[in-house]
Amino acid sequence: MSHLLVLGDGWVGRATAKAAESFYEVSVIDPPLHPVLCNRDNRAVDTLRELLAQNATTTVINACGRLRGTEAELAEANTEFVQWLCTALAGTGVRLIHVGSAAEYGDPHTADLVSERSPQRAVGPYAQSKANGTEAVLRARGDGLDACVVRVFNIVGYPIPAVSPIHQWLTDLQALGHSGGSIDVWWPPTTRDFVMIEDVARALVDIAATIELPALLNLCSGTGLGYGAIAESIAAELGSAATVNSLNKPGIETVVGDPALLEQTIGWVPTMTLNALAVRVVRGESTSPSGGGSPANR
Repeated sequence: MSHLLVLGDGWVGRATAKAAESFYEVSVIDPPLHPVLCNRDNRAVDTLRELLAQNATTTVINACGRLRGTEAELAEANTEFVQWLCTALAGTGVRLIHVGSAAEYGDPHTADLVSERSPQRAVGPYAQSKANGTEAVLRARGDGLDACVVRVFNIVGYPIPAVSPIHQWLTDLQALGHSGGSIDVWWPPTTRDFVMIEDVARALVDIAATIELPALLNLCSGTGLGYGAIAESIAAELGSAATVNSLNKPGIETVVGDPALLEQTIGWVPTMTLNALAVRVVRGESTSPSGGGSPANR
């Protein structure tokens, strides 16, 4: 059985390790907490390479990074670590699957589906740090590293992380109770592409097992859900008579991914509906992944 190393012991890393354990021997390391790897120096390179050799590791999935922090902290976690990782993996023959972000696309200026060929218009320290990390992986791939960047769109799971706007809507709706009232949403027409955490994990495992990989892949559902409609669906699931009040603060209105290349690569695409999202964040019930296979193709 092949060995898979997952970097990052957060939400995505833990889910990916769980999804992979039926197909791989799996290890999980959180580099910022590792006494040697946290330094990202020559000794850290040697240590990582020794770990890879000892376990006969075939693939590394990098789910390590930061969503929040200072500009320097985001750059260190999402760019500088990735640059170091690519250097450490060079010449090892180990495949790198790097978890990128839909935020790297910025504002598409269209409601059309965003494909891997769409321009990158990263805005803000987080998005820019992730985009710079992607560029590091693509440069390394050009230099011979077996690598793929998977741009993951908006993740849904239970409990929903506090950084998600869905967490705030759920909290506000629960506070209202069945009697209802209204909750505030910055701009209800805002539309995004959501994916269940289990589908994200299974897709990453399937991507890792695919023989031929493109440089970039969108991990998305291809379905756009509006913020106002999401809040209303959660209210209905809670049995609340709440309504949505717009704060009239528009931002990037629509970012929905094109999953065509994902389907071509692994043979399936995650599905998402308003009802499935609401049931998940309210009840914690998990739907079965939309597809998934095994490392047989590797």
